[in-house]
Amino acid sequence: MANTVRRWLVGHLEYLKLEELKKFKLFLLDYIPRGLLEGTDRTEVADVLVSYLGEQETWELALIIWAKMGLRELWERAWKDERNKYQERMRYKFRFMKEKNSRPGEYKLFHHRFTQLLLLQEYRYKEQKQHELLIHGWDHAEVMEEQGQLIDVSVLFDPVQETRVQPHTVMLQGPAGIGKTTLALKVMLDWAEGKLYQNKFNYVFFLSCRELNPLGEREISFADFIAHDWPGPQAPMTEIMSQPERLLFIIDGLDELKFPCNEHRYDLCKDWKQQRPVSILLSSLLRKIMLPEASLLLTSRLTALGKFSPLLENPRHVEILGFSVEHRKEYFCKFFRNDDLGKKAFNLVKGNATLFTMCYVPLMNWIVCTCLKQQEERGQDPIQTLKTTTALYMCYINLITPNDRNFVPQYLRGLCRLAAEGIWERKLLFEEEDLRRHGLEAADVSAFLDMNIFQKDVECENCYSFIHLSFQEFFAALFYMMRSDKERVERPDSSIPDVKKLLEEYNGNDASFVTLVVRFLFGFLNAETLRELERKFKFKMSPEIKSQLLRWVEGETKRNKIFSFSNSNLPEWYSHLYETQDAEFVTQALCDIQDIEVDFHYLYEALSAAFCIKHSPGIWRLDIAYVYDLPAYIWQDLFSVVNKNQNLKELKLSGFQLADTCLENLCVALRNPNCKLEKLTVDYFKTTYSCCQYLFSAHSLKSLHLESIFIEDDGMKLPWETLGEKKCQLQTLRIRHCKGFGVDFQDVFSFAIVNNESLKILDLYNNNLAEDEMKLLCDALAKENCKLQTLRLVCYNLMPTCFRNFFSALSSNKSLKNLYLMANCSADEGIQLLCKALGNTNCKLETLSPFRAAQKRGPYGVVHGFRPNFQGKFSQCLEPWMSCR
Repeated sequence: MANTVRRWLVGHLEYLKLEELKKFKLFLLDYIPRGLLEGTDRTEVADVLVSYLGEQETWELALIIWAKMGLRELWERAWKDERNKYQERMRYKFRFMKEKNSRPGEYKLFHHRFTQLLLLQEYRYKEQKQHELLIHGWDHAEVMEEQGQLIDVSVLFDPVQETRVQPHTVMLQGPAGIGKTTLALKVMLDWAEGKLYQNKFNYVFFLSCRELNPLGEREISFADFIAHDWPGPQAPMTEIMSQPERLLFIIDGLDELKFPCNEHRYDLCKDWKQQRPVSILLSSLLRKIMLPEASLLLTSRLTALGKFSPLLENPRHVEILGFSVEHRKEYFCKFFRNDDLGKKAFNLVKGNATLFTMCYVPLMNWIVCTCLKQQEERGQDPIQTLKTTTALYMCYINLITPNDRNFVPQYLRGLCRLAAEGIWERKLLFEEEDLRRHGLEAADVSAFLDMNIFQKDVECENCYSFIHLSFQEFFAALFYMMRSDKERVERPDSSIPDVKKLLEEYNGNDASFVTLVVRFLFGFLNAETLRELERKFKFKMSPEIKSQLLRWVEGETKRNKIFSFSNSNLPEWYSHLYETQDAEFVTQALCDIQDIEVDFHYLYEALSAAFCIKHSPGIWRLDIAYVYDLPAYIWQDLFSVVNKNQNLKELKLSGFQLADTCLENLCVALRNPNCKLEKLTVDYFKTTYSCCQYLFSAHSLKSLHLESIFIEDDGMKLPWETLGEKKCQLQTLRIRHCKGFGVDFQDVFSFAIVNNESLKILDLYNNNLAEDEMKLLCDALAKENCKLQTLRLVCYNLMPTCFRNFFSALSSNKSLKNLYLMANCSADEGIQLLCKALGNTNCKLETLSPFRAAQKRGPYGVVHGFRPNFQGKFSQCLEPWMSCR
């Protein structure tokens, strides 16, 4: 150390001219004997000073003398060097982040992981916080971002807008896991990197209360206290403390202090050089007795505010709310260092309202991402890991529970009973009297306090709450799993209704308090989860719950013959079935369901729907609508019913540009000899020519509806000839909005109308036929072997000759019974030809109508769609045809 001080001092003395060096020696004579400096050069002066005064005194004395000599430039250079070296040391110290489950020596660069947090500078009342606990999903996200005036870290010490008073103490507050320590470290690192508070604070010191705890009542000076890791020579404390208004002390984790700071009102310390117990030094700094002009940035859980508020002088309270929606997504991407995987994980979470809500807490984001990453490292699909809400909460319990933690069964039961009672009484805050009523004292719940599941509340020291309503619901569900029917009879608890009442409440108008309790109950039915709960908490689960939940679901299915997954009418209990991950249970529950409608927007909804559909043995109609593309494994699950469920007769797919993998998986299922599907409707999809072959030739299909298809050229021809083969059993073919998407109507008319004896209905709605295409259609209709019975057409802007040919074909066609025509037949000749065709004895037409609801024999249905000035003449012309029919 001495060599470092000597080297620094020599380096700065080199800037002195000879006369300045002599003057510097004269000033030194007031502090050291004259004889020691006679005949000394710059290097020898440095040696003498360090030997006689010591490192710290030498450096501080040099700074003082240079200031007295008016060597401002040299003084500032030395002072700046001090600050730069300190900032460099802080950059090195705080640049890494060590996570909770890091292996020894494993660190992450801080800036690679840090994500911005929402900061609220207004105090929120108890009612506001309780309202936040009650809401989920996107509503919760909106409430988070609309709480009040959000501010940035850079303005924490700016004057408050209402009072114009500049705060010198700022309290960053928030619940466990919300990011208080991380934000405090970010402030320290940003200052050290020259990004924050450069014109406001010369020095910033970081004090961790967790690290201070071992010091206890050890006596030390405040100077030594804050400069223990100063780089190089000892800190020039005299110069540092000479501008206290330019100092910032970050004190992290006030709520974690093990020694009192509020018991030293009459035994405080003003002198930063004086040695006193750490508790007194810290109390003196908080109370502004020591360095009153300095600024303080404090972090604490909400629970400790009552204890520390009396110590603080006009503090500015800033609450950390957590992550916004965009910042949650950003965190996922940063964690994985892979945008694709991060977005996939985020999309999974945002479709689950409960998980999405909890991820406003940075700790929860870390848990989700850590679990996903663990699965990825094991070579397993990370997206499949946290498929259920229960799985995530179990993962949380496992991550935060020490391996050596032994839970006392009676305390666990008491906490679960407290949670359940609170659910029924709509109660989120518990007093010590509530704990005692359930056989609990504060010491009994210490395990759960340490795990950040249960916490003391903000309003008063003796008030408690779960960290979120969802954790209260988790332990309330555990309460029901821990009680058998025998126990309920022997020890009835009238304050907490049984499972039957719980499920009745779920079906009521206000089920918000019990919805997640019921979902967790279903999740606990999973065999692996059940074993983990019994191992972790050392108790046996009730065997009656499973049969009670099954009976309830069976009753629900009888009331809901159409099992709708649509967003507009979403029965929560289908996602409850998914929580079980129990195929046998779901099969029993859904055995009577025949009609399933699916409308999902998120990956989680698709996972839930696919699981239930896969295990629904009785469905005959399946309607799937979605917004975004889905992974191949979900399509495989959804389409597995096509070849495994022989009851399924109708399938409809509609979405926005279905991916190739979707139709490929479907075609695989259609080729299976077990497939009994008769009707297939596909809207908005892209596929290949070769894939269409399987759609046209599926051995069981009788009805195929294609709308807005986009066909990619894979080097093959669209296999319309398949329609003319004997293996094609299609009776109905609908091709809508497909003009210009690979549809050659010459092939359609040739193979579908002429060569296919089974085809009875052809629907070409929204495909405006051209002149040549209309001629081909007329030729096909005039063929003797045409078996078509129903035809839908759009024919605008055609020449009269086209209509002449078309109506002529009608007069000779013996099969067509229904014509739905949208056209501009405006010439008298065309109308007369139509009347002539209808009067021909070979014409079997029974219905003539535009595409709206067909109206047989009614004059309005006949003439609607044609130009008004011909209605009278047209109606008169058709009277003989209508009367004979």
